[in-house]
Amino acid sequence: MKPLRLLQRRIIATNLAFVLLLLFGILTALFLNARARSLKEAGRYLGAELRFASTFSAHEAASGKPDSNTAPPYGERMQQTYYPYVIFSKSETDGSYTVSTTQDLSLSDTDTSRLQSLLQEIAGKDTDTAQTKPPEKPEESEHLTHAFSSYYYVQGRQGGKRVFLVTSLDNLNASLLLFAAELSGIFLLAGLLVFGLSFFLARMSLRPVEHAFSEQQRFVQDASHELKTPLTVILANLSILKSHPTATIRKEALWIQNTETEAKRMQELTERLLFLAKADAKNMPPRSEVLSLSTLVESTALPFTALAFERKLSLALDISPALSVRGDAQTLAQLLAILLDNALKYAAPGTEVTVRLCRQKKHALLSVHNNGELIPADALPRLFDRFFRVDKSRARAAGGYGLGLSIAKTIANAHGGDIRADSTAEHGTVFTVTLPLSE
Repeated sequence: MKPLRLLQRRIIATNLAFVLLLLFGILTALFLNARARSLKEAGRYLGAELRFASTFSAHEAASGKPDSNTAPPYGERMQQTYYPYVIFSKSETDGSYTVSTTQDLSLSDTDTSRLQSLLQEIAGKDTDTAQTKPPEKPEESEHLTHAFSSYYYVQGRQGGKRVFLVTSLDNLNASLLLFAAELSGIFLLAGLLVFGLSFFLARMSLRPVEHAFSEQQRFVQDASHELKTPLTVILANLSILKSHPTATIRKEALWIQNTETEAKRMQELTERLLFLAKADAKNMPPRSEVLSLSTLVESTALPFTALAFERKLSLALDISPALSVRGDAQTLAQLLAILLDNALKYAAPGTEVTVRLCRQKKHALLSVHNNGELIPADALPRLFDRFFRVDKSRARAAGGYGLGLSIAKTIANAHGGDIRADSTAEHGTVFTVTLPLSE
């Protein structure tokens, strides 16, 4: 069972790793998408502020006074997407960029100095590339975002001068980190759920494998045990024969006969094991011919009349005529022979064994009934398991291996039918085979 446990752990680990990678990718994509959207929103907001400030300055210059109808307060313009910002404009004296407008954003002297230096550098590069005039429309740039992860800016013109609108991203970054933490918590719970689900599904998927593995181990152990007994007897008989090298065959006939008997038992056991192995490998004879089940049951049951007489039993047949099925005659005859052999072995002396065949809708019901020692109720579910015997000592004395009923069930299933057993004090023991009729 250790390889199966290892396989289970590998399945769980593989599923969990795949899901965690998928969740991490989704988390990263959502975070980057949220950040990109937030930066784009900040750019749109600052661009709108820059356009409004330029329009307002031009109108004020033309009229000589501010117009309250044209210039509503900032808070009324942008209530939903508000970003505090400062405006850096070019000084007429020394050409440096200084803070000209502050909108709810307080910068430290150090940050102001660093931003002035960087903006002066950006403006100088624009001049070097022959861009003598500031841009007509607000332009976004991420140079500042790279240099100072806490700030974002747009540039444009206001009153004929180049200006930079700079906003702080501290609140945005904090919101994004909170958003990432919330997503991480959700995905962590999802990962735990997936782990539990993977564990459950791995257990469910491996349960049939574990059962098959256990059955295979038990099958090998039981087969080895059954083969060990006749081999031991054969070797013992051969050892006795070797100890009498001058004896005649007639004098040692008992040991030779014992060897032959055990060899035949081994042959029967290996044939049954081979039959079950073929059934497991789906190499059963195909159900290719339509045959008369009524005739088959009658011809198979009649030879058992003499055996029933020897055991002081009577064999009764109740067979409905003209019932046909599609299947293999040899294996169906083997099925009935197994059931009859068991019924005659364990029937009480002086009783009757009955074989019935009748129609039930679209199925044929074949039953073999006897009266004898009852099968315990707890043994009925395992009755068709390989090497299972209710009374091992009695079965061994009768020459049984515990494979007959398993073969019978295999044959019934191969023909699209089923087999069941019932054993009560009132009705005795009956084995019933259900087979689909051929239309």
